[in-house]
Amino acid sequence: MKATQSPVLPAELRPILASSHLGEVPPAWLPAAEVPAPFYQLLVHDHDMSSELAGFHGGPITLTVLHSRQAGETYFREVTLHAAGAPIEYGLIEIQLDAFPAALRPLILAEEIPLGVILNDSGLAYRSEPQGFFTVPADALLAVFPQSSGGEILFGRYNHLVCGENTCLARILEILPPAHSKP
Repeated sequence: MKATQSPVLPAELRPILASSHLGEVPPAWLPAAEVPAPFYQLLVHDHDMSSELAGFHGGPITLTVLHSRQAGETYFREVTLHAAGAPIEYGLIEIQLDAFPAALRPLILAEEIPLGVILNDSGLAYRSEPQGFFTVPADALLAVFPQSSGGEILFGRYNHLVCGENTCLARILEILPPAHSKP
């Protein structure tokens, strides 16, 4: 984890950011130690969010793809993850399809299963490398997370999923709703 400086989002994420619910809202980077509970438990770790959220919520996680597009071997999608029908994560993902085994690509493109679930079920060796933690105003994602008494900011992380020496499988912005509690 890079703790000394704020990460720079790669240019590859700009097209999906511009057309996303998040739009041009810049993240306010913060050190991992400043992420409050329960967001700290849910964001500050080195594994995928799908399994972390499934464990926290005690059940399966489902995927809704809000928007996707493909440019060559790069696949972009804007998603929400749900537990018990409620949105529990908003994500923007850049997936490098050519970094995945051919058998996994159709599963990714089918847009039915969260990427973390696909990776874990496949047995593909990978690691999660959080690049930084941030906040954005809650009203930036009001269409995704209805307003609640949980606060005025949303907490998130910028993460890379990597395999082998340094092959990047995916770059992900992962944002949690303002009131994150167990159902």
